[in-house]
Amino acid sequence: MFRLIKTFALAGIFTLGATSSIAAPTERSADRFAEEHFESIVLDHIEGDDPSNYHLTESRAISFGPLHEVMIAEKSCYSSDETCTFVPSDEHVSAVLQDGEARNVIGTYEQEPGVFAFSTFGYGDELGIALADVSGTLVHSARENAWFDYDGKTLTALTTDAKRFIGGDTITLEMYQKLLVETRSNTQSSAEDALTSGSSDVQTKEPKSYWMLGFALLAGLPLSYLLYRRRWKR
Repeated sequence: MFRLIKTFALAGIFTLGATSSIAAPTERSADRFAEEHFESIVLDHIEGDDPSNYHLTESRAISFGPLHEVMIAEKSCYSSDETCTFVPSDEHVSAVLQDGEARNVIGTYEQEPGVFAFSTFGYGDELGIALADVSGTLVHSARENAWFDYDGKTLTALTTDAKRFIGGDTITLEMYQKLLVETRSNTQSSAEDALTSGSSDVQTKEPKSYWMLGFALLAGLPLSYLLYRRRWKR
């Protein structure tokens, strides 16, 4: 029985992957994708879902703020012996404005060299409002969901999660690097402790649970594809 479910689920994955690449729109640059598709994506969410889920109303008066390239910490930032630098995440984001007010954030990412596709809609109204104040480099720490405005020396927190992560409104690059190193060290130690203390349970119980959960998720992919296809056919 599990073998049949697994076969069906894998078939669904391949079908979804192949069809999505055909149906989903792409462009040759982030700016072009934003110009051609951001509005239709947002309107599609307004018409097809509950707009309040995206901090929106039913108004169709949609516009967008400047497109910002998202940067992330390079591997060197996690080593106290190296100089911390930021590198492109391949995503560009823009504030979604409704009736002239920032309500959310939408993005596009470089799916492959020179090919940009839809990335996300839903970073929230707090970031959408804060993007208007970005004057430097937009930096994202995904693990903490923290967003910053980096001027070359100092990172200024743009969201509540960012302020919570650094314990204030601003932080120097040197202190930010120190914080990243400490966070990674603490995370690795916690993971190693959990693995050591629960090794017997993991061996006897967890694999079966993961397989069952995996099968359930995979089996639901064909339905997800039908919903996806319905949306993009509008």
